[in-house]
Amino acid sequence: MSSLTLRFATFVASNPRIVLGTASSSRRQIMDSLASQYSFKYEVLKADIDEKAIRHDSPRDLVLALAHAKADALLPKLTAGNSSSSSSSNLAARQVAGGTSGTFLITCDQVVVHEGQLREKPEDVAEAHRFIHSYSKSPAQTIGSVLCTNMTTGSRHETVEVCTIHMSDMPDDVIDKLVEEGDVMWCAGGLMVEHALVVPYIKQIDGSQESVMGLGKEAVMSVLVAAAGM
Repeated sequence: MSSLTLRFATFVASNPRIVLGTASSSRRQIMDSLASQYSFKYEVLKADIDEKAIRHDSPRDLVLALAHAKADALLPKLTAGNSSSSSSSNLAARQVAGGTSGTFLITCDQVVVHEGQLREKPEDVAEAHRFIHSYSKSPAQTIGSVLCTNMTTGSRHETVEVCTIHMSDMPDDVIDKLVEEGDVMWCAGGLMVEHALVVPYIKQIDGSQESVMGLGKEAVMSVLVAAAGM
């Protein structure tokens, strides 16, 4: 085991309360896999913020600012104890099982950059189609932030992951099916590399697929152990 995985295994063994602040099914899928791998529970909260109200020229600064804004929006909900459980028991059950060592909130955001242009979620079907079609012309980059807030100390630790996706030409009828299904409308740049219709057209990913999906496992582990002071 690497130093990071050893520290993370020690961290989750202390039975912390981990809250994932996202509405993304892809991020929850990745977190479910990590939770199964390391035998821990987590909860889910959705941050309701106006993402369009937060702007930065730098994609890196933008995704970090959005992750911090989501954390700020969720603090009152956590204080009030309104989180809902996802693939986890509730906090009271964990206290009976052996107590908690604090609450750790994970928030994140992602944008796609293509030919120097920043892309967020498609505004409409036409834009989604245009986005997806363009990725065969030149590679797209995903820029994603992962932020962990230690609710006990108030400290925050962050990281940013950059991945590059190389794709072959996707036929219009396949793009039409993707857009019609609707899931790509909730993805930055309309980019959904894990979708069964997209996979055959992925030539290469520089980085991890999980990071492209919005939540790299190593990024999650690193910010959690850093926020825990380990």
